[in-house]
Amino acid sequence: MKIAIIILALAVVVLIAWLLLLRKQNFAVCRQLKFIREEDSCMRVSVNAERLGELALAEEINRTLDDVRDRKHAMSEREKLIADAYANLSHDIRTPLTSLDGYVQLLRDAKTDEDRARYTAIISERIGTLKELLEDLFTFTKLKNDAYELDLTPVSLRSVVADTVLSYYDTWREMGVEPEIMLTDEVLSINGNELAVKRILHNITKNAVLHGRKALTVYLHRVDGEAEIKISNPVEHPEEIEIGRVFEQFYTADRFHRQVSSGLGLAIAKEFTERMGGTIAATLEGNRFAVVIRLPLTKKD
Repeated sequence: MKIAIIILALAVVVLIAWLLLLRKQNFAVCRQLKFIREEDSCMRVSVNAERLGELALAEEINRTLDDVRDRKHAMSEREKLIADAYANLSHDIRTPLTSLDGYVQLLRDAKTDEDRARYTAIISERIGTLKELLEDLFTFTKLKNDAYELDLTPVSLRSVVADTVLSYYDTWREMGVEPEIMLTDEVLSINGNELAVKRILHNITKNAVLHGRKALTVYLHRVDGEAEIKISNPVEHPEEIEIGRVFEQFYTADRFHRQVSSGLGLAIAKEFTERMGGTIAATLEGNRFAVVIRLPLTKKD
């Protein structure tokens, strides 16, 4: 009987000691988590021994901490990008705003119908520039939001490309731009977004008109089971283009900022293309700059 009592007493002592050690380790983990939270530390949680899965628990806690840190870093990067967008565009917006103020005053003082018509046209052009800058900012901010989802539906790519490109034809001719348009006769269908495709084409062709010579070529054809859109134009200063940076936010090869531009056009085109499962690339051969987009065709094609 005494032996049984002694054994039981020893078991109780061991159990109490084990519980005290477990309690001590739990408090140590709590202290570590408190320090990580209060100091915004990158420290990882550690335990002294494995008893009831403490090592596995610590590893899961560390994985959770890593996920939180990654999300926080990504959020911080997005916030910085958006802040930079506002800072860059606020500078670019001042130029048309300042000129608007001047031309409004000139319009008020105009003596002839010819002068009034000329100043009205200039004011209208400046307002259009402002609208495009603000639209770029809105779209860029929207695309950087993880909650934003692009609605994808079947899209007849040939008809969208034809309608979009031809809608600018008269404008290009007035500007002295000679477009060369070559579209396949195939009905190429993609799982995409019609408005996004139009925005991509608009941004790329606008970039070509602003920074290129008075020529533009648009191709659409099938390549290796994908639809390929290639828009190219000759440029006056190919040595100024850093081809690896053309899709960066706010990058412009115009060193002297001769044109008012958000610097977001090709970056937005890249975001939309990738959200539709496609790829986008830029090439520079001699003085000819080209943007090549590939989008996966639907299975029926």
